[in-house]
Amino acid sequence: MPASAELAAWCILAAAFVAFFASSIARLGRVWVNIEDYQWCFAVPPFAAYLLWHRRDMMTGYVPRGSWWGLALFACWALMRWTALYFNLESFPEYSMIPFLAGVTLFVGGWQALRWAWPSLLFLVFMLPLPGVVQDIARLQLQKVATILSVFVIQTVGIAAVPDGIVIQLTDKPLRVAEACSGLRMLSMFLAFCIGAAFIVRKPLWEKLLLVASAVPIAIAANVARIVLTAVCCEIARHWPSLVTSDKAEHVIHDYAGLLMPIIGLLLLWLELTLLSKLFIELPDRPLVIGRLEEAIGAGGGRSARGKEHR
Repeated sequence: MPASAELAAWCILAAAFVAFFASSIARLGRVWVNIEDYQWCFAVPPFAAYLLWHRRDMMTGYVPRGSWWGLALFACWALMRWTALYFNLESFPEYSMIPFLAGVTLFVGGWQALRWAWPSLLFLVFMLPLPGVVQDIARLQLQKVATILSVFVIQTVGIAAVPDGIVIQLTDKPLRVAEACSGLRMLSMFLAFCIGAAFIVRKPLWEKLLLVASAVPIAIAANVARIVLTAVCCEIARHWPSLVTSDKAEHVIHDYAGLLMPIIGLLLLWLELTLLSKLFIELPDRPLVIGRLEEAIGAGGGRSARGKEHR
């Protein structure tokens, strides 16, 4: 395809993207600004662009050869748009960005371009808010899990606690695991972080899969640490009210503990990677003994040849 025609195709498709998704982009901006659980999503598009740059060697010297199979992805995008309009689904227009961008990549750049860009396209899913029903179900289940595990840890450290739904009954007051304490934001952040790291690090496939799978327990553990710390502070307030009041322990310390959650999660992730590096050691391409034996034989052969020449 000539360079001028390729440039024209990109310009037309970029204009089409802006025309079709202007309202969706504006809605995403409002969600990221106004909803605390999605404020971290501002970092998703820049990181997706970094993944393209990180994999740039795949496109060195490549001549774009567009594929008509891109029209199938455009058809998928059109079906999602029609479904969103017909059934009044708010999140579907935003999710249809992914097949549209994949269709553009395949239609203009071909299969090699799609193999280059698919990690970035997949990562863009994290910038999209979850559908309302899915979000409510996930948040409720995470609240229940956080309550049960937090009660177990609180009882283990010697503080009386009884679970009641998503409420932890302490000695003198209830501690409610609110929606903000569900850990949904932490789970989304760490899932995105672990998947992004898996795309970058040079590790075996099984280690990358383990890295991604560990995002869920790490996020839950960090959230449990936040709730347990709040309960411990409430117990301190009960015995020594001059140090901290009960309301301050529940609200102020709870909020500051929330700022520590990413640090706790990153620390746990670092411990996991360190443990894996100690347990599994990468072997060289050739066994060490065989490699040294080959070097010794080669050196001996070289000395023999020089001896014959000297004689």
